[in-house]
Order: sequence, then structure tokens, then C-alpha cells
Amino acid sequence: MSLHPPRARRARPLAAAAAVLTLSALVLGNASAALAADGSTPVTAASASASPDASTAADRSSFLLPVLPDTQFYSRYSASQFYPQYGTNPFEAQTQWVVDHKNDLNIPFAVQLGDVVDQQWVGDQWTAASKAMRILEDGGVPYSIIPGNHDVADQGARSSEANAANYLSVFGATTLKRQAGGTLLGTFQNGYSSAYDFQAEGHDWIVLSLGWNASDDTFAWAQGILDAHPGVPVVLNSHAIIGIDQDQISPTSWWYGDLLWDKLIRKNDQIILTLNGHFHGATQRTLTNDFGHPVFEVLTDYQMAADGGNGIMTLFEFDLSNNSIDVDTVSPWVPKKHADALTSTDTPVLDGKWQDFSLPIDFGARFGWKAPTAAQADNGDLSARAKQIVSAGWTGHGKEQQLAVAGDDTDYVHVDGTLAHWRFGGVAEGDVADTTEIPDIAGSSPMYRNPVDDTDAPDTSDDVSISHSNVPVYSADKGAVCFSDVHRNAGARDNLGYLTTEYGAPATMAHLDASTGYTLETFLQMDSNWTEAANRWGAAITRGGARQWMGINDSSDAGAGAAWLGISNLREYQFSAADPRSKNSYTLWSGEIMPGSWHHVAIVNDPANGTVIMYVDGVPVLRNASQVGGMMAADFMPWIIGASAWNEEPEHGWYGCVGETRVVDHALTTDQFLYQRQNIDAGGPQFALTTDVSAAQPADASLSSFDGTGLTGADVRVVEQGRTIGRTAVSSDGTWHIALDTPVTGAGAHPLSFVQSLGSRDGKAIEATVTISASLPTLTDPSDQRVLVGATATFSVIAGGSPAPTVAWQSSADGASWADIPDATSSTLTVTDATTAMNGRKYRAVASNAQGGKTLSAPATLTVVDPNPQLPSTSDAAQVEIAGPADGGTTVTVHAGAAHKGQILRAWAWSSLTDLGQLTTDAAGDAVVDVSGLEPGHHTVALTQPNDPTIVAWGTFEIPVHPVSLRDSAELHTKVTASDLWSLDAQKTAVDFGAVERGTRATANLGRLTVVDDRAALTGWTLTATATPFTSGTYSAPTDALGIRPMSFAGEVLPSGLSLGAGDGVIASGAAGVSTGIGGARFDAGLDFTPPKDAPVGVYRSTLTLTLIAK
Repeated sequence: MSLHPPRARRARPLAAAAAVLTLSALVLGNASAALAADGSTPVTAASASASPDASTAADRSSFLLPVLPDTQFYSRYSASQFYPQYGTNPFEAQTQWVVDHKNDLNIPFAVQLGDVVDQQWVGDQWTAASKAMRILEDGGVPYSIIPGNHDVADQGARSSEANAANYLSVFGATTLKRQAGGTLLGTFQNGYSSAYDFQAEGHDWIVLSLGWNASDDTFAWAQGILDAHPGVPVVLNSHAIIGIDQDQISPTSWWYGDLLWDKLIRKNDQIILTLNGHFHGATQRTLTNDFGHPVFEVLTDYQMAADGGNGIMTLFEFDLSNNSIDVDTVSPWVPKKHADALTSTDTPVLDGKWQDFSLPIDFGARFGWKAPTAAQADNGDLSARAKQIVSAGWTGHGKEQQLAVAGDDTDYVHVDGTLAHWRFGGVAEGDVADTTEIPDIAGSSPMYRNPVDDTDAPDTSDDVSISHSNVPVYSADKGAVCFSDVHRNAGARDNLGYLTTEYGAPATMAHLDASTGYTLETFLQMDSNWTEAANRWGAAITRGGARQWMGINDSSDAGAGAAWLGISNLREYQFSAADPRSKNSYTLWSGEIMPGSWHHVAIVNDPANGTVIMYVDGVPVLRNASQVGGMMAADFMPWIIGASAWNEEPEHGWYGCVGETRVVDHALTTDQFLYQRQNIDAGGPQFALTTDVSAAQPADASLSSFDGTGLTGADVRVVEQGRTIGRTAVSSDGTWHIALDTPVTGAGAHPLSFVQSLGSRDGKAIEATVTISASLPTLTDPSDQRVLVGATATFSVIAGGSPAPTVAWQSSADGASWADIPDATSSTLTVTDATTAMNGRKYRAVASNAQGGKTLSAPATLTVVDPNPQLPSTSDAAQVEIAGPADGGTTVTVHAGAAHKGQILRAWAWSSLTDLGQLTTDAAGDAVVDVSGLEPGHHTVALTQPNDPTIVAWGTFEIPVHPVSLRDSAELHTKVTASDLWSLDAQKTAVDFGAVERGTRATANLGRLTVVDDRAALTGWTLTATATPFTSGTYSAPTDALGIRPMSFAGEVLPSGLSLGAGDGVIASGAAGVSTGIGGARFDAGLDFTPPKDAPVGVYRSTLTLTLIAK
């Protein structure tokens, strides 16, 4: 017999095991005693149960590593937005979900990727972050965490303790040691970087976490960790390793990631995976290290999604059975959101590009591991189970938005009410002269550049230029205006350039009031060399005038323009305008924006909701305005691209590029924004086939053209079998007519695809089939049928032809002579109540129509099977040995073999045929058959599949006639084994005596101490306790201030051979030759702390060390 204990961390044999606890007490000068205990039990919600399919299908040896990217906005807006609405925040939703399902999903460890908070100088944000991560600690999930650029004082500096003082005060080495316990391998710079070793699926795994811009000496420390643990796979994470390109799909390099690669990653073959956040989006790339092996680099960051990230986290399933790392993306926050807060893209499971994929890695070949055994492969599909759990109860229909590149410059959603739409793709590349016109394609308000000589600010001709290469990927206009050499000048006017409408242009007269709302949208890019010192508060778009003389109530920006969209000193988009009703200004803010990245920005005033919302790449930001509307302005004052204005003079230029920009006189929805595409799909309002192809065409038909409706200017083509056979353009009235290059002719079905396209982009095709009739009927062939006695067999054909043929059926016993079957005149023949006499009979269909002649199908054979098996003979295969039932027993075991493990089979017995019923084989393919109903004597037993007479295993045995009494003897054998476990476990890691007066005694319990001694050689042991003096500042209490009283743990009776200590630091001891068993022996100790009467007031601390020593 073998016992299978629960999966646990592998114990290493040691000569001594030690546990360290922190003791603390607050000594009061003259106050009533108080007791504070820190022994809280983690609280976890009931785990969601996965369906049997997810929990048992595809058994494998695997574990799940959850990764929490950039949590900064959860921390920043926890108190002001999330808690008032939900009583929690997405950060806590993530960590609680991990804890709730750590057992369901076999989660041994968790990873946070930095940018823990948004503003490192704000204490409340650290409080929120600490509370969220404490959920993991209290729930027993060790984790790694690192500082990101938002968590340090100087983002441009390499790592140091001083630069991350606030981060380290919350997540420094002390916190990491407390939460990670034995998994912590070490820390560097007081926890700025750290390393961990956890065990999963019988192997060690290392997580190496390097903080933002970790210094070069960090690499030496990290190399030391790797050198000390050769052959252990490593997941390395840092805040920024790889970036993401403008298409939001492709990976890009980042200088620090390149440095990491050269200094550390490429030369250490045990590093298999890197993780980072920082750059907004998700992507992946694979590099080859110096050993010829792949290293997978994964970026995951969702801070620009709704709610500052929408609670999105990435799950990595390390699948040792299938040699892969499966990556999935989920959000435990989305199902918690209020119904009115959900958007069309909200979903708890994301399946876009780089959100659901697998990375192949041969763990055995790379690390010399053996393949997991069947016993180890007991997890099922953890990725599928995770997605099932996170979706439990979800009834929404959201889906991650998939963007498409425009087919041409008209491929965007055109909307009525457009007041101005400035585009740059039609303007020649190069410097913008004062004669260059920037067209307003929706109206009559073009923009121009002021003559360089007339510009009040320093300006040169090449400061403003048009680019057709550096453009936003998802804009239909392949052009942008770029502003270079833009910076502030101390004591002088700023360097800048700008474009402006003429005074009094139609767009300057637009009255955007709160009753109708408005939309301002554009594409913006900050230059990659943008700095806070030189470029803060630069504006990309401004509506001119000065607030003070327009009557806008804004004392802080009295000289500013009526409205502007720009960038703050913290690299946050800022939009400001004023409500014409109250004349008060309102301001919207985004999160941090990365230089060099293009973003679509929309400001939408929705009068129905009384809101003004900023959208960045289609996602609403967290700081918007409500109960406001409209855009107060002064007639004739120009619109400006490239600079803000102060008292009607340009200042604070935009350092970067601006793409097409549109102003609309009402609120747009996100599906109308400029990055959306024209609907040219089948089934949409702008594409239809009007030629009727539903009726079958005559046999001599020749179709030479088709008609339909579409989007004016779009191209429509007809494709047959991958070949274009005609095309045309949609005319101005929205109709199209295609004359085919080659007519459609010939009998049969002709599948055709009608595809509408704009430039390079194809819409979803209209699939149509033209059927041309044949002169004679056609038939498909029926399939052979195999049924049980008494069952029904069904034969089917598909008949074609014009006119529609009639179908008859015939049968034959020998395949030569055929007879008509009466009343069988449909395409389906049903043969009921099959008998063994019908076995081997053949059936065929006959089709005929008015065109003359008959068409015969190929014959199909009916096989009728008697489900009762025949008594096997000694020459039959599948015979196995069967032992008779034990004395007085009523069962026998039949070995069906591994091929039939876990199957439902039916048992039969002879002398006369007896049905013993259905049973299920075990994991070895063995079936236990109940033979209690059989008489004594010789019997044959066989196993078959249900409703199938084929025997899979059979054998014979005897049921003896038992005498009244039998006597026999047997020699008994056994083997005594030991688990070789040797461990010490302390329930508590800290004991707090609370507040105590001088000269009085405070008591506390040390808590459960568990000693496990089940070694092969039981030499005995002693458990001792030593404590350092209690200290406060420079004062140390005498050593006898702390008393230790060994005692039994509550409810425990010590077995023989184990005894409590009598003092002198001995807690308990075990005699030689005595095992505690694998469950261990449990003890406790009372602690008495008596501060001297002259002890200074303060907080006292001591460290108590428990040591288990083998004799």
C-alpha cells in the first residue's frame, strides 16, 4: 500500500532548523494597560468552482503565475473614485482574486511589475497599494514587487535607496522578508531589487526582480544569485525591457532592455522569460541567447484602459507536460463594475493579439528534467479554468476593440455637423511656408503659418514641417505637421512655431453651447526628446482670445485662450474650456503619456449626460468634468495648432507632431471617432447585392453581370474560386454594376464572393451561390449503416437537377437483384426494428425527372449487430487470468488493460449467458466484477463495450463450495518506511505584548510550534529558544525581563518519548528512537515581559530564535 500526501514544498535535510519571530511592546509612563495582538487570519472568499471539463480535461503538470502590471491609477484614485463607488478598487480585486483561487489554479507566487503608485510623494497612494498587496501576504501568496519610474523621485537617475525612499518605506527589505518568508533569496539596495525561489511541480523556480533603471552593481548582485542557483529556470522582470510600436502590436527595443540583454540575460541560459510594463499595450518578442536557446520577452501594461487599467492582469501557465508557457489575459474587475459603467469593450477575458498565446519551451531538454509522471499530471487546463472562473456570472457582451488600418484617405467615419477638419496628407512634405495652405476638408477655414519675419516668438523656416512618414497608424490621413526646436528660453520668449486660421474664418464663429455639445478630436505625438524643463505646458490646439476679456471666470489663467488641449509638466494631456452658462472654466486630465507615441485624443461634450470627457485611444480618462458643457469663445478669434496663447500672443509651443484634427458641433460616440473605419462589410448599410440569385438558373443560363449598392467611390469585385472575374467602382448615387470578364455558365452551384474595398482594405464579402440546373438529376451516395438489433437505420442522399427529381429506394440481398421499396419516395430512407436477418442487406436511391433517364446512387450496406456476446473459446483473443473470489468474497478482478482505463464496460458470465451489468474500470484498466449472483462452480466472465458484442477481455475462474470451517496459515511480510521529514514550523512570525506599565508583567503566547521528526535514523532532538534583550533606542532591558514557560499546545497530549523543557531555554525534547509521525508534535510557550520600573518610555523590540537540534 502507498500513501499520497498533499503536494508540499520539498523539505531539505538539515542538522538544525530555525524560526525567527519579532517581539514588540509599547512601554507607557502611566497609563492603563492595553493588549494588541497581531494574529489575524487571512479572509478569503469562496472559490468559484470550475466545470468538470475545465478541471479534468487535458491533465497536465502545470502551475499559474499571475502578473499585475502598472497599478498606479488604482492607487491614485482608490480613495477619490473607486472606494466611494465600489468599496474596493481594481488593485484589490486583482490580489483578492489571486488569493481566492490560489488552490484552484495552483498559484505558488505572484509578480507586480512596478509603477505601484502614480505620485510617489502622495502618502495615500502608498496606503492603497500596501493594502492591496497585503491581501496577497495575508492570503499566503508570496510575491515580488519592484519600483517603476513613478515610484522614484528622479525618473532619470539609476537606482539608489535615496531615490526610492518612499517606495522602500512601504516595500523595502523588511516587508519583502515578512511576506515572502523562505522564498526570498536576497535583496539589493534595501529591497529596490530582489530575488525569490519558489517550488512548483517538483522543481525550483527563481523570480529575479530588478527595479527601475537598476544600477550596474545590481547586475553583479543578480549574477551572484544566478551563480548560486545553477540550472534553475528564471523569470526576470523589470519595469521597462521592451516597448511597443505605433501599430500597438509589434515590439520595439528599449535602451535598458538592451543593456539587460548584454549584461545579464544573454549569457545566462537559465533565464527563459522576461516581463515588463511601462509601455502602454501588450506585445512579445523572442531572442536567442548565447547558448542557442530562446528567451521570451513579454510586455503587458493596460494603464490606458478604462479605470486606469480595468483590473487587467496577465496569467502565465507553465505547462511541463506539453512544454509550453500559455499566456492569457483576464480582468477580475470588469464583472464588479456597475452596469452603467460598462463599455462595449469591457470583458473579463481578452483575446486580442498578444493577449492569448503560447510560447513553446522544452523544459526537459533545457534543464535535464524528466517528463512528468501520470501522478504529477493532475492539474487539468489551468488557463481554461482561470478564464472560466473570472467569467462566472458575467452576462455582458463586450469585446476588445480590434482596429484596422485605413484603406485610403476616405476610410473614416464621415459625420454631419463637422465644423472644421484639418488634414496634412494632401500637403507636400517639407517645410511649411507662409503660403502653404493646410486644407479644411469640411469647410472653409484653412490654416496658414505666419510669415517667419512676423512671428513674435523666435522661429525659423524649418521649425514647422509636413511629414508623410511619421504619421499615426490608425489615421486615414497619412500626413502630420511637426514642430521642432521648441523650448522655453529663460527671460525671453519661447522658441515655437504654429499654424492658425484667419481671423473671422467660419470655424472661428462656431458657437458650441451646452445644449448641443461638441467633439474635438485629433492625433498627437510628443517628440521623443521632450523634457519637462523645456516643454511643459505646451499646447497642441488652442482656441484664441483671452479669458479675462471674454468674461471667463479663471483667475489662474486669465490671459489664456478660450480653450486648449496640451501637455502638463507631468506629461498628462490637459484640456481646458469654459461653460457659457456659468462662465466657469473646467479642466480634464489624462494619465502619463509616453514621448514618441501617437495617440488619438477626443474631447466629447455630451449634453444628455452633462459631461465633458477626454478619450485617449477611445478610452475615457479618470479625471473628467460633469454638470458642465459648451465651449465659451469669442467670435473671430482663430483656432491655433502648435501653441497656446496668452493675451492673444502665442506661447508654450507643442514639441512634436499633430495629425488630422476635427471639430464637430455635437457629441460623437467612440464608434464615430477618426480611427474607426467606414462600414464596407456585407450585411452593413453600405453594401448589398441587388441581383436576385436565389432561384436556380436554366441549364443554358449565362450570367454576365451583377448589380448592387455600396459606398460611393469604393471598389467592388467579384471573385470565383480565388480569381477576380469582374470589378467596378460604386457610382455617386451609391449603386454599382459589374460586367463580368467571363460569364458564369455550366451546370451546378457556383460560389461567388462580392468584395467591397476602400484602397487597400477589403470589407467582409457577400457570399452568394448561383445555381445553374442540370438536364439530368444528380445524387449523392448514401453511407453504410451499422445498428443494433431492434434499432433504426437511416440512409440519406441529396438529389439535384431541374426540375427537382423524385427519389425512390431499392433493396437487395445480394447486390445483384434489386426490388423497389414501397412508399419510399423521399431523400431519406428509414429502416425500423432491424433484425439479424437484415444483416448485409444493401440499399440504393434512384432519382428521375422530366429530363429523362434515371440516376442510381452507389449501394450502402446495413450491418445489424446482436449486442449479446458469444461464449469465447480458448482460441479467442483477449483472454486474461482471473483469480477466483477470496474466501467468502463476491467479486473478481478482470484486467482489461491500460487501453480501457476509466471506461464504462458491460460484464457477462457463462455457463448460461448472464448480464452482470455495467461497471467502470480504474486508472490501470482493471474492472471489479460482482459475481455474488453466480452459483459455485466453473465460470467464464467477459467484458464488452456497451451495446457492442466485441469482447475486450475474458477469462475463467472457479467459485468453490466452501466448507463450514477452513484453516490455513500464511507468513506475513511488511516493510517499515520513513518519510525522512525533519522540520520546524512556528505559527507566528510576530508577537505583540501591547502596552504595559513599567514594573508590571505582560503575558502572551508564542503560539503553535510544530516539530516533525520522521527521519530514517531517529537520534532524538532538542528544541531551544533564545531571545535578544528588549531594546528601545539605546536602552536595553535586562535579559530576565523576558520569561519563557514551555507548555503543551492547547488540546495536545504528548506521546511517550516526548517531553517539555524545564526552563534554561529548552522548550521540548524527543528521545532517540521516537518518531513524531509525519503530522508532527505541537508545543507552545508562555511569554512574560516585565519592564523595569526605571525603563524609559518607548517601543521595545526583541528577536526570539527557535532552534531544533538533532542529538
